[in-house]
Amino acid sequence: FAASASSQVVAFSDRQLNPLIHIYTFPELRKLTELKGSDVLDYTLLALSFKGPYLASYSSIPEFVLSVWNWQENILLCSESQPGLTGTSLSFNPMNWQQLCFVAESSVTIWCIEKSKDEHLLTRHPVELPDEQGVMTAHEDLFFPTSRKDDPYYGPDLPISAIAGLEGDEAETFVVVTDFFPFYLHPTAHCWTAASEIYMGCKEGFVLAIDAEPHVDLYFSAQEGILIFYHIKDLQYEIKICADISQPISSLMFSPDYTSLLLVTDQVQHLRQQHYIMGCSWDSATSMACSPSSKSVAVGTQRGQIYFLDVTKAEAPRVVHRTFLSKLPVLSLQ
Repeated sequence: FAASASSQVVAFSDRQLNPLIHIYTFPELRKLTELKGSDVLDYTLLALSFKGPYLASYSSIPEFVLSVWNWQENILLCSESQPGLTGTSLSFNPMNWQQLCFVAESSVTIWCIEKSKDEHLLTRHPVELPDEQGVMTAHEDLFFPTSRKDDPYYGPDLPISAIAGLEGDEAETFVVVTDFFPFYLHPTAHCWTAASEIYMGCKEGFVLAIDAEPHVDLYFSAQEGILIFYHIKDLQYEIKICADISQPISSLMFSPDYTSLLLVTDQVQHLRQQHYIMGCSWDSATSMACSPSSKSVAVGTQRGQIYFLDVTKAEAPRVVHRTFLSKLPVLSLQ
């Protein structure tokens, strides 16, 4: 079930084989249209955009497909499969319908809807979550195995995917199962702010602030052997000098996971791009709401309390008020 106050419509799906998604006006409850996907057993998540006639859906076993629709024209714009991933919540950025926040039990993904004329494409931007203590885990190279430079008998280091004999897209996205980290935080509730940030409550009692705005990072090498980094956001940019090799750089190349940059000299510069995250801790969060006109957040908890936070300084959120409603969890805040 999903609702849009700006469009005054509600959407819901059938609980049956090959379900339909029904769109009705509210409060008149006049049927506008119905959407039909292909080979879907059940829809588990629906979300309506604040701006425009757009709806996002997520199906469960066996497809696990995220889809974006234009419900006014009854058109499926794009879809992307996430095999085996069970979603817990889904929402559009109220300021930008081309951004979606998809939350699973222990992962968060920002999906961007790229558009060129009538073509639409979903692109995935995973968010790195802290561990259960609220600490960011140091990055490990999931593409290349541990270096064996101390013993050249075995030859050069090869990507794990090459050792496995994979080719094409599979080679670039392959990750050994044992390399996944199972001790991330577990998101339970989230909301968007007017500045396109996401506040995320977690089972462990943390609240995360996630910057979902797209940034463009450009690396440029000058003839003098200087590696220059351009960080571009909207119409503003920032320039930094990353490295001075003191010899000409003929070319640059990223690793498939975009965490390492190879300079065609004798050096490799490791560069990381990650979402901005802050945290604070208390009782387990069950619901959240943001004020579009002020930098404040309301957090409902498992123990029936509501915390009101001042997030003027994102790195140091401050509790300004707390109230107790009941002994039951606060499941919804508006």
